[in-house]
Amino acid sequence: MAQIQPARGGLQWVKSLSNPGLGTPPIVEKLVMTTNTYKLMKGDLLSATVDGAVYPTVAGATSAFVMDSAANYLGSDGLPRKGQYVPASTTYTGTASLSNPLATKVLAIPVQGQVFAAIIPTAAATLTAATALIGQCADIFGHPDGKTGDTTSGYSTEVVDTTSTGWQSTTTSAQLLLVEIPKYGLNGTPNDPTAANWLGYFVVNEIQVAI
Repeated sequence: MAQIQPARGGLQWVKSLSNPGLGTPPIVEKLVMTTNTYKLMKGDLLSATVDGAVYPTVAGATSAFVMDSAANYLGSDGLPRKGQYVPASTTYTGTASLSNPLATKVLAIPVQGQVFAAIIPTAAATLTAATALIGQCADIFGHPDGKTGDTTSGYSTEVVDTTSTGWQSTTTSAQLLLVEIPKYGLNGTPNDPTAANWLGYFVVNEIQVAI
């Protein structure tokens, strides 16, 4: 299994289904929607417009990417910057093009064919009960109606939503499909599903075709 980063909020890349030996995720550069006014945090799900520009996915919606880092945005001083996240209200003018030096751009991971780790905040009654959830789906608290991210670290604070709609069968609509419960968390500590904030490995169930 690929080496992965310490546990944080949002979706953290684990491995590729088609190439499980791949040590790094596939990365693409994407424009951010010109009128986006929300933060884009490392680990956030992203949806795409018809022209391919991305914006934060709301809970229950389809998504095409997971945010990796900020490739370019204009700081409050009007100078281009890059970093772990895109601050709120970094709208831009000019051509919506990757060649525009003023455009907001992010590096992102296409969700199709990838496995991601995510925090499940509600403890399961037993390990058997947790294992029974494999193959079921749940939504994630998404922007702009949920978690807003940790601006100190740049990481998302999104977690799996087990309260609003709960776990659902695959015949219903939900964003993430639980495929595995790892024995250890991403920081190397034992992963205990009977305690709050345990870790699950997921594939994105509601995929928007990447543009």
